[in-house]
Amino acid sequence: MTQDGTASWLATFLDLHMVQQLTVIVPPETPDKDLPVKSPDDVLREIGNRYLLHYVVATKVGQFRNGSPDASFVTPTPYSPEETVRWLATPRPTWPRTHVLLIDPRRMSDNDVILGPRFVLAGGGIEYLLPNGFGPHALALRWEMEVR
Repeated sequence: MTQDGTASWLATFLDLHMVQQLTVIVPPETPDKDLPVKSPDDVLREIGNRYLLHYVVATKVGQFRNGSPDASFVTPTPYSPEETVRWLATPRPTWPRTHVLLIDPRRMSDNDVILGPRFVLAGGGIEYLLPNGFGPHALALRWEMEVR
């Protein structure tokens, strides 16, 4: 265990327990192309009717209000800015993820591709991949929330 607080460990443990009761979380080495394809309803069931979270660095705040066409990783698990780096093995680890977008699977259509879930390589959290990004229709809020 690292120096993370127990809340992040507990949040991850509970999400793993919940998701693994309903589906297989594939190994972290699984290539993107081999991830299971899920419908928004499948994902909603797997994560207990909650939001998917897309963590954002401060310099990108405001850039996702119309969604993003870029592949995006999301997780059901809430983390503090410092813990996102550890549990999600984010690129540019010196940049804490200080904001989060709430992505609502209920607002997604069957045309929105969701892949996963997969254990995060070198992190330990759970990730889903939105290979085609997400549209503004998928956002629960049209803006980011600050995370502390």
